[in-house]
Amino acid sequence: MGRLVCIGGGAYEEIDPIIAEIVRLSAKKVPNILFIGTALQDSTNPLTSCKKAFKRVCPGCIVKKLSLIRNSYTDEEIDGLLAWCDVIFVGGGNTVFMLEEWKKRGLSEKLARIYREDTAVLSGISAGAVCWFTEAYTDSDSFLGNESWDYRMMKPGLDLIDRTICPHYNIPGRERFDGKLPDTGKAGVALEDCTALIDNQGKIGYIKSKEDAHAWEFLPDGGTYRKVMTV
Repeated sequence: MGRLVCIGGGAYEEIDPIIAEIVRLSAKKVPNILFIGTALQDSTNPLTSCKKAFKRVCPGCIVKKLSLIRNSYTDEEIDGLLAWCDVIFVGGGNTVFMLEEWKKRGLSEKLARIYREDTAVLSGISAGAVCWFTEAYTDSDSFLGNESWDYRMMKPGLDLIDRTICPHYNIPGRERFDGKLPDTGKAGVALEDCTALIDNQGKIGYIKSKEDAHAWEFLPDGGTYRKVMTV
């Protein structure tokens, strides 16, 4: 098992304490960071914000990008970037689109292998948080231009954390996640903005960067779910 930090959402300027925890988990004083922005088709704005956040917390760190949509890579070039980095940070956006593109390029399996072999910290925000789970409550249909879109459950993610997840749980509409949990007895996680789930080699914990932000667990309890605040 490896290391994962899954951030429910929020502006990059609000999550410095969580970024600091990612750096700490890397066990490197000045880690190398690889940003993956597939979910927003490699838009430059999230990359810029991610660079600023890591450099605020860890001056001197190097942030590179893996741009699957805008650039062409050989498998060897992708493997080289993945081997170079100590931290992988995945940006937000369209989770469904991102996972489809990763699958085409074999990136899903490469990232899963990094987790299994524990060679880098995997992390991300919003879509970059939920992609590591078995199942997610997603707004990916909102990116298709259809005004009648709605939230829905989606799977499979990379299935590294065997739970169902909802990011941005503080946003209206997301509270309906409570009634969407599967009847399989699988635990659920709801992360408000500025909260994160941390998986440190199988040990699950939570952290937040704002006092009024909270994360929740939904635990199977006799055929229903018991909702528990974690931070």
